[in-house]
Amino acid sequence: MNKMRTIFVLDAGALFTLLLLQLLGLDYYVMIVFEDTWYSRYPNVLFVVLNIVLTLLFYHTFVNCYKEYKYERNKRTANAVQSKTKYPVYLNCITWISYVVLLFSKIVLIFSNGVVSLVGNYDFMGPQMLKLLIGISGILFYLLVSAECVGRQVDRERWPTNSWIIEIFDSVEMLSIVISTTAKIGYIEYLIYATALLNFMLPLWILYSVSQPDIDTKPMGLPQPVCYNFLHLMLIQMPFLAVRLYMWFVFSENASIFMMKNILHLIFFLHSMYPYLKDISMKNQYSPDNHVDEAEPEILLTNRRYKEPINVL
Repeated sequence: MNKMRTIFVLDAGALFTLLLLQLLGLDYYVMIVFEDTWYSRYPNVLFVVLNIVLTLLFYHTFVNCYKEYKYERNKRTANAVQSKTKYPVYLNCITWISYVVLLFSKIVLIFSNGVVSLVGNYDFMGPQMLKLLIGISGILFYLLVSAECVGRQVDRERWPTNSWIIEIFDSVEMLSIVISTTAKIGYIEYLIYATALLNFMLPLWILYSVSQPDIDTKPMGLPQPVCYNFLHLMLIQMPFLAVRLYMWFVFSENASIFMMKNILHLIFFLHSMYPYLKDISMKNQYSPDNHVDEAEPEILLTNRRYKEPINVL
């Protein structure tokens, strides 16, 4: 067994151990919701089946990564190159979407039925363990991205993986507001669910980019990093900050240190806008793939020459 295969096996073992621990742990809380109902067995059976399907998706994703690794290795060493894997290119994205949908189905079911009030604060399977189980998602995301980067022989440092793990932990801390407060927060609870779900879904950008490692070498018609950071700022960071300030001033809840992260994200976005736009402008205008001469530059974000007319839709 070579070194890379050992890494794949160890990463896969860690991922499946944590995945099953999280899914089965959350199923325990779901079981508490329906334990006194005549139909209690049906949700449990449904989630067991979905757990198996999700585990198989993760398994095939890791198999796909390993096959990609062997293909890239053989291509670089001039060995007999096998045909590329027949798995979908974006299998990692499909797996993560399925995982997030199943995870949040359990979270909303657990939180909205007040399961936390049915367990003691000092019980082993109490509110603290519930938050830890949800926080496992950050480690799962790291292992998934790591497997993709090793499989496609790309540098993981090209993508902000570590920062997105912090974002996932931020979502877990935001969800903990629902189970820690005794006040009736009304629609704020659903706003927390929606923004946390979006925050779990946005890492698809990283998985998509890893699936297409040459995406940065192509001329981009739109400023992808700027647009992405702007959407993340408006859809995630600002709502998170607003909810935390609202809970602090209206319900006198403890202020979270993650408020500083939300504010810093705004500052980072403003500081990073100009370099991104300048870099994208140079790529669009003088990319060798476009065969554009500096004497006749293209107009930014349109990919047309200076004297060419604009097509009106």
